[in-house]
Amino acid sequence: MRHSSKNPLLEVSQFASDGGQLIGRDPRDIPLEHYIGRSFLVGLEAVRAKCLDCAFDPKEVRKCVQTDCPLWPLRMGCVPKALRKAAMRAKTLRRPSAATTPAEFVEAEQNPDDEAENDAERAI
Repeated sequence: MRHSSKNPLLEVSQFASDGGQLIGRDPRDIPLEHYIGRSFLVGLEAVRAKCLDCAFDPKEVRKCVQTDCPLWPLRMGCVPKALRKAAMRAKTLRRPSAATTPAEFVEAEQNPDDEAENDAERAI
């Protein structure tokens, strides 16, 4: 079923439970011509825009206490140095970056000697 909206990015839901409501199409299936002339943000610009949408004010984004939010470390529109270093360390140790949590990043930065000992023990 094709979308009945004039917006080519929407379609009528195929699920009966949605009651024929319009839903966003899968972006992977949308042809290039439907994106032309539209503005979209990507990467850190998109993260920053979402944080501003949530907090309503740049000062509130800076003061954000929602540390459980997956965007929280990126809310200022850049990747913190500690996260970059931790990602490099995880890559060097050939650990998948998804397996390393931000808490492990912080702990590794605060206790580099302990982390080296832990890595040595894990290697045994």
